[in-house]
Amino acid sequence: MQLTKKIVLPLSVIATTSTPTILNAAATDSISLTHMAYRESDDRIDIDFTLLDFKKDFGTDYSLGVSLSHDTITGGTPVWDSISGGSGGETSDASTGQSPCIDQSNNYICKDTRTENIVGDGQIVNADDHAFRNIEITDTRKALSTNLTIRTKSRDEISLGVAYSEEEDFASKEASVGYLYNLDASRNRSIAVGVSMQGNEAKFYRTNDWKDFHIVNFQIGYTQTFTRKLVGQINFFGIKQEGVLTNPYKTIIRRFDVSLNSTPYYKYYISTEKRPDEKTAAGITLNFTSKIFSNVALQGHYRFYNDSWAIMSNTFTTNAYIDLWSGWTLAPLIRYYEQTAASFHKSNIAQDFSFNETDYGSADQRLSAFDSVTYNLGLKKQIQKKLSVKGFVASQHQSYGLSFIWVHLGVTYAL
Repeated sequence: MQLTKKIVLPLSVIATTSTPTILNAAATDSISLTHMAYRESDDRIDIDFTLLDFKKDFGTDYSLGVSLSHDTITGGTPVWDSISGGSGGETSDASTGQSPCIDQSNNYICKDTRTENIVGDGQIVNADDHAFRNIEITDTRKALSTNLTIRTKSRDEISLGVAYSEEEDFASKEASVGYLYNLDASRNRSIAVGVSMQGNEAKFYRTNDWKDFHIVNFQIGYTQTFTRKLVGQINFFGIKQEGVLTNPYKTIIRRFDVSLNSTPYYKYYISTEKRPDEKTAAGITLNFTSKIFSNVALQGHYRFYNDSWAIMSNTFTTNAYIDLWSGWTLAPLIRYYEQTAASFHKSNIAQDFSFNETDYGSADQRLSAFDSVTYNLGLKKQIQKKLSVKGFVASQHQSYGLSFIWVHLGVTYAL
């Protein structure tokens, strides 16, 4: 079975592919090319990602950034399936003859449970007649984003951005606006506020139609330079998602009473997962950057997140930039992440992993309770005044058993 679906890189991967923006550094005309290879354990997802990034100043008041990316996705993703692999098992009523659903004349007399969300004829024994295993997926994604920064006479900054990405079964459009206001002439204290709006469309292959959902992000933050060697930042954020948030490729096991009389008769069905059509989230981030030695900068990051699906998470990150010799910079990082499970999630290894006929339900491991540890080691080399190269290797292990590594290589040329 081969399916295409939207794959989202884990937050930890995205975070380690970019430098924290706690310091407001002046832009420099440059062009950079980056490639990243991402590999999961257990024959799961492989991603090859290539990014071309262009930055250009127009005088001192305008800066433009343009990014183009392309990635290919292959491998497997775990979902519930029947033992036979066809989502309709050998122990269905259609293949086993007499059962409470078939009368003496061989007529099917139980409830009709077939809907657009039900797969197969159901299992008459128990939920153990299903397996949680990988199905093959493949996809490509192309993306374009632009950002324009406008500086006022007081050196406040207005940021305008647009982005678009496209896959065979997913499309996303985004627009954002931000304002950075300096609270004093020395620009040691500032407030930044931003909002982004994203419209997404996902293809539901079982019904061959497209369904949409929207995301609005809001953030307000305060940054202060305490000394020449210490900068701190605090941000508050809110996220609102509305629309069809169900993943069309994720499945669950539902338990149906299909009897038409007073004697219960249960069958187990593979069904498309069902998530609420709305999610609100809020949280806080804390960041600091400190120059602890003449050649060593230390950064710390904390993020708290809580949403209406009952997921609460904490992220702790510390990393350093160590200037060595001959233009070399070493960048180690360690991150710890933990989260609670969504209220409607059931693990595939739980004692009771089936849902009733109508409840929200998901077996997606990304909605489970888990923790993870990420290790990252990066190197950057300033080859000459205008040319630099960088790379890092990172790994993460999640408590439900998934591990993955990714390698990042990039080159930047100052124009």
